[in-house]
Amino acid sequence: MEKTKATVYNRPWRYALTMFGLSIAGYMYTTYGTYFYTEQIGLTMSSIALANIIYAVWDAFNDPIAGYLSDRTRTRWGRRKPWLLVSVPVFVAASILFFSPPAALGTGVGLAVYFTFFLMLTETGNTISTVNYHSLLPELYRDEKQRNQANSLRQAMQLVGMIIGVSLVPMITSRMGYPNTALLLGLLSGILIIYSVLGCRERSEFSHSQQPGLWASLKALAANRNFWLVSVSHFFYQSTSGLLLAGIPFYIKYTLQLADHNATFLSAAVFVSAIPAMYLWYRLINRIGTLKCWRIALAWLALSLVPMYFIHSLIPACLCGVLVGIGVAGVTANLDMVNSTLIEDDARRNGVRREATFFAGISFISRLSSLVRSGVYMLVFVLFGFESGENPGTMPGTAARYMMIVFPIALMMFSFLSSVFVRFKNADTARNGEQTARK
Repeated sequence: MEKTKATVYNRPWRYALTMFGLSIAGYMYTTYGTYFYTEQIGLTMSSIALANIIYAVWDAFNDPIAGYLSDRTRTRWGRRKPWLLVSVPVFVAASILFFSPPAALGTGVGLAVYFTFFLMLTETGNTISTVNYHSLLPELYRDEKQRNQANSLRQAMQLVGMIIGVSLVPMITSRMGYPNTALLLGLLSGILIIYSVLGCRERSEFSHSQQPGLWASLKALAANRNFWLVSVSHFFYQSTSGLLLAGIPFYIKYTLQLADHNATFLSAAVFVSAIPAMYLWYRLINRIGTLKCWRIALAWLALSLVPMYFIHSLIPACLCGVLVGIGVAGVTANLDMVNSTLIEDDARRNGVRREATFFAGISFISRLSSLVRSGVYMLVFVLFGFESGENPGTMPGTAARYMMIVFPIALMMFSFLSSVFVRFKNADTARNGEQTARK
């Protein structure tokens, strides 16, 4: 009966809708938050860099806390669902308020405090939601084919959400403004996520499994060499991803010297091309294995950014954006496969289910990438004098190129080098990247 209920409730397409909802609102504030506060309001880049440092420290530590608490939760509704139903409204409300600062705050300390507070609150809600959502994948789908289907659907939904949250936002905000756009996308995200979560039914045997201890979990993470290598690679990739998203509007305005709404075309070139590319990457994974495919994707993304530096008009930039989108799709297609390998290997060896702890541990390191982005923002200010939209310095076009292209290329090189040293003893696990622990 349990199997029948799980089949009825845990439909892959409905599970994937949560990723769609998280992406719509999440990518809007990730991509346009810095741009909105510097260009639309006048908050200085140095204030944003300081806020990102404070936020990064908190964001890194709330991941393992969220993961540990989730793994130890025992309710009749499961371990993950209660956390999702509480955190999603917080995430949605905070993402809306993030784009609605009171005009009375001005552009000084008050605005900087507001920016920092709602940046942290939005990301806290997003962290709890994301950790619990990702932790459901290995539990809900024990069959290899069904897990592949669910993962491919949710990654495709993420890309569609990115198209809306990144590509369409400039067009929507030109008509509605940032506050109304955030309200619209936030409400849409909340409705989709709640509907998706209510359609998931966790396995009762996992809720009655042994509760993982804190020190045992930390020791398992610390002693796992592949955990560190994978996490470091993710760290550099997330740094690159954040800079790419934040850099697009600056690249359009200062490097190509075009109106803001043209960011829609460049970001669409990246993310629309990534959707069909996702299918090709999955076929390549089946052919050559996750690890090789993962490394190829990391190298591809680094090299695809090189020609972007020499572009001076929109159409060539969009063509290069297609190559970047193929790389983004390749890395995205492999991330959760590699993560699932680590989680299932730990469960086989130790006999304890701690999906959220592992996801949170990986996320703990990855989210420290905000410190790298803060460093880049400070370097852009120091090297090129880019302070804000009111004072962009004498070389804003070059500053935007370094933010979106030069620094990300260097970061992707480190990401690739970390991936080279990842080794799995189980050849079948390494081949498929998703070997299920049979019970």
